[in-house]
Amino acid sequence: MQQGMLSSLLLSSLLLLGAHSATATEMQSQRVEQWLQEPQVHDKVAELLQYAIEDDVDGLNFALNRLALPVQEVVRFLLLKNIEDQQLLLTPQMALFVEQQKNRVPTYQVLERGDGYEFTVPAFNYSAIANRLLKQWRQDQSTLGFVLVAERGELVLKEWLSGSDYQIQTRESLLIRELDSLSPQAVTQLVEQLTQEAVTSWLPSSQVMVRLAQVSQDPHIYKLLWLMKADFHSKQELVRLAQAGDVFSLNQVIAAARNPSLKQRAISELTKVRPMSDQVKQFLISKMSGSDETRFIAGELALHGHSSWLRELVSTNQQVNRRAINSVIGQ
Repeated sequence: MQQGMLSSLLLSSLLLLGAHSATATEMQSQRVEQWLQEPQVHDKVAELLQYAIEDDVDGLNFALNRLALPVQEVVRFLLLKNIEDQQLLLTPQMALFVEQQKNRVPTYQVLERGDGYEFTVPAFNYSAIANRLLKQWRQDQSTLGFVLVAERGELVLKEWLSGSDYQIQTRESLLIRELDSLSPQAVTQLVEQLTQEAVTSWLPSSQVMVRLAQVSQDPHIYKLLWLMKADFHSKQELVRLAQAGDVFSLNQVIAAARNPSLKQRAISELTKVRPMSDQVKQFLISKMSGSDETRFIAGELALHGHSSWLRELVSTNQQVNRRAINSVIGQ
C-alpha cells in the first residue's frame, strides 16, 4: 500500500514537472537584459566554462542543474555563447552536451509586439546557439576526415565527388576550402588521379579544377582546365594569372588562348600586362601575323596603352599584318 502511494506521488511529481517544462513563462525584455548583465551570473558562467574546457561534462551538468530558475536559463545561454565566441573545439562528449541543450524547451519567452502582430521568442535562445555549434562541429569532423583520408592516399576523387547534388556541392566546398592545408604529397596524389589517365573520362567541376591548379601549380591540370567548357571560374582564373604576371602564370594564360571560347579573354588579359614580358610580346606578334585576329589584338593593345609599340612593330617587323594594325592606330 505504501509502495503504491509512493509510486503515485512520484508519478504526480513527474507530471507536474512535465507540465511546468512544457509551459513557457513570459518575461519582460527589460528583465532579460538585467539578467544578462548580472555580475554573479557571469561569475557562474566562468566557473562552468572551465568544466567545458576540461571536458568534464558530468561536473558541468551537475553544476548547471543545481542552479535555480531563472538563473539556470541565463547561465545556460551565456555558457553556450561563450563557447561559440571563444571558438572552443568540441569533444564528442561536449558535442553531446550541446545536442541536449538544442533539444531543451525554453522556460522563458518574451512577447514581441508590432504594428498589428505579436509573437513570442525565447528569452534566452540557447537552442539557436547550440544548433550553430553543432553545425560547425559536424563541419570540423568532415574536414578532419577529409584530411586524414587524403593524407593516407586513400581519397579517390571520382568516388568521393559523387552522390546527390547536395553531397557533391558540400564535398566540393570542403575540398576547395581545405586543399591548401594538405601536404604536397597528398595534393600530388590527387592531381595524378586526373593527369595520369590514358583517357580522361571524368573531371570534377571547373571550380575544383581551378583550386587544384592553383594549389598544385601543375601545368597538366591547367591544360585540362583550359580544355573544359569556359565558365565564370576559368575566366576568373585567367584574370588572376595575368595579374600575377610571373613566367609560369603568363604561360598558362597563353596556353588558355588555345581554347576558342577563352581566346579573346586570354588575349585581352595579356594586353593589360605591364611591363609586357618578351614571352607575351612574342605570342602577340605571332597572333598578329595573320589576318583574322590582328585587328582585335591591335585594338586591345591600343586600348591598354601600347600604341607606341604597335607603331614600332609596323616600322620594324615584316611578319605582322601591318595594314590591319594601321587601320587601328590610324596611320
